[in-house]
Amino acid sequence: MRNAWLAAAVVLLAPALAAGEFRSLKASGAAAYGEFVAGPATIDDLRFARQVLPPSDRPESTAALAQSRVIYLNKNGVTLQPGVNDARTNRSSIASAQTTIPAWAVSATTWSATVSCMRDLFSAYDVTVVESDPGNVPHIEAVFGGSPGLLGMDPNVAGVSPFTTDCSVIENSIVFTFTQVIPADARLACEIMAQEVAHSFGLDHELLASDPMTYLEYTGERSFKNEVASCGESTPRPCGINGSTCRANQNSVALLTERLGRKVGTGDTVPPTGSIMSPSQSATVPPGFIVYAQAADNQGVTGAVLLLDGIEVDRIDGDGPYEFITPSTLADGLHSVQVEIEDTSSNVVQTQEITVTVQEGAAPTGAGSDGPTVTGGCAASGGGSLGGGLVLALAALGLRRRRQR
Repeated sequence: MRNAWLAAAVVLLAPALAAGEFRSLKASGAAAYGEFVAGPATIDDLRFARQVLPPSDRPESTAALAQSRVIYLNKNGVTLQPGVNDARTNRSSIASAQTTIPAWAVSATTWSATVSCMRDLFSAYDVTVVESDPGNVPHIEAVFGGSPGLLGMDPNVAGVSPFTTDCSVIENSIVFTFTQVIPADARLACEIMAQEVAHSFGLDHELLASDPMTYLEYTGERSFKNEVASCGESTPRPCGINGSTCRANQNSVALLTERLGRKVGTGDTVPPTGSIMSPSQSATVPPGFIVYAQAADNQGVTGAVLLLDGIEVDRIDGDGPYEFITPSTLADGLHSVQVEIEDTSSNVVQTQEITVTVQEGAAPTGAGSDGPTVTGGCAASGGGSLGGGLVLALAALGLRRRRQR
């Protein structure tokens, strides 16, 4: 049914699109199948579009592993024909008529960095990222080049993918990053394309700035996060498109794992990093003192464990930062403190061990000179007075906090 509808829709759309005319691109409200929806412009005045497609006619497409687990990065240009999405024959539902997307004229250095970034972002999953056309093998084709106007879209659209109303996998999908509207920046092009590829695996936009599926501003390098987040562009909404709902929220790592599988043996081997922000080495603290820690990883962090004198006393899921509360019955005297961090590929690392002196009546952690200095909402190592500023800053960072067991 979907294939028959789509073939007919493409034929009907083609004669209606004159040169320079833009197809429907809606920020909100209902859109017909085949039309495009997009969130508000980002701080860089870019928009990311999705084409509304009907639910899949393959019930297993929302549960089974995708067949298209080769991602072909194409910067050499492509001539598209309208029709049901099929990267093997260069047919795209997004093209309303025969359309040529030109090559991305970029330096070898920038292209190499783009490829490396894409491979890194998808390294944990059972996919292969290639630079040569895989031919008749099922694959997603990620096209870098051209401008959105070539496909009838508004001039500030930086990327587009088809997307079904049931958030299912679109096999052999063709997705686009329009390099004529962005700087020749490898990381930017990569993160936009990672979002478009993930759309065709059924991932929606989400309100997590450090994840590629976001519209939100972020100053670091994004990676798929093993964290439950609300879907949406600027405000929370159920996950879906055009008013449809396919799930309440989203975990990028969990969904990609469900639909692509995890890479065995040759996956991510880069361990996470982390540090204890407070208390500081040799601090004097009261029983029940608070340990603040942070963590980072190239793929994502699954959680952290607090070790007191080598014994696990608390565990917190998510990618941090973390707030652990130590037992209020902790005896006075010297105690060692460490935090163990695990990433999405089960790589584990322990922070540098610190030693503190527990003393009844000592000033609480974070209220004296032993805590980290917070400037403009970001924590830095070193001494300084904290007061309530630490609590506000850590709350803004999305701090995970769990009471002692």
